[in-house]
Amino acid sequence: MIEIGKVNNLIFFRENTSGFYLRDDESGEEVFMPPAMAPVKMEHGKAIDVFVYLDTTGSKIATSQVPFACVGEYAVLEAINVQDFGAFFDWGIEKDLLVPGNEQKIKVRRYETYVVRICLEEGTDRIFGTTKLGQFIESSEFDIAEGDTVPIIVAQETDLGFRVVVNKKFIGMIYHSEIYSKIRIGKQCNAVVTKLREDGLVDLSLQAVGVQNLLDSKGKVLEMLEKRGGKSPLHDKSSPDAIKRALGMSKKSFKSAIGMLYKDKKIIITKEGIELDQKD
Repeated sequence: MIEIGKVNNLIFFRENTSGFYLRDDESGEEVFMPPAMAPVKMEHGKAIDVFVYLDTTGSKIATSQVPFACVGEYAVLEAINVQDFGAFFDWGIEKDLLVPGNEQKIKVRRYETYVVRICLEEGTDRIFGTTKLGQFIESSEFDIAEGDTVPIIVAQETDLGFRVVVNKKFIGMIYHSEIYSKIRIGKQCNAVVTKLREDGLVDLSLQAVGVQNLLDSKGKVLEMLEKRGGKSPLHDKSSPDAIKRALGMSKKSFKSAIGMLYKDKKIIITKEGIELDQKD
């Protein structure tokens, strides 16, 4: 069955002067793909991944372009056109995504970015977006666990920290206390899940946890010492801000790292700071 608003793996089986026709091998359903939306090379009998949506006439259309998010997913999108009835967002394909006025939590402004949930209208199969996320967050069914490393996109700064989209499926928060390096809206990176909350949100950290965090921190300290000629004025009494500026880590992680490095006889701790142990 061909799913609207999703990426489908379909077989190219015929063409005419208008374009190409693809078929779902199981259901036998067909969908049209205009030449402008097709890949450069098309091979009869070969399956390709295409995104399917409805055009203005209600007919199914396939495109080899893949949007930033499919139906049921979240994305950080930019509003490119705002009208009285709604706002249009660039979501990575030729057809812009409409977020109707009644689906805007706050009035959308042109060229600003928002977290948008991609939805399918019941009865019409029209794809639309919404910035009213509460009901979807509350009904989150997690397929991730605490301690997992997950891909995120930084979406919005708040008083508490930065709101992020987690694996396109969930909404999360990285608190200011968990941020030890520069972060910007739209940044894509990995983060560690620290808590799955009952309200459907995910708490995350940009810093690894447990043993991996210790290994990463030890490596950063050694790299910093090597760049500074083997010595640094940082020590266990240094301020959290000084450690954050120099190493992009918490004071707790720093103290654990230098403790282990001292135990491993990699560094010497003095009144002036820390330095590499040059002994064989």
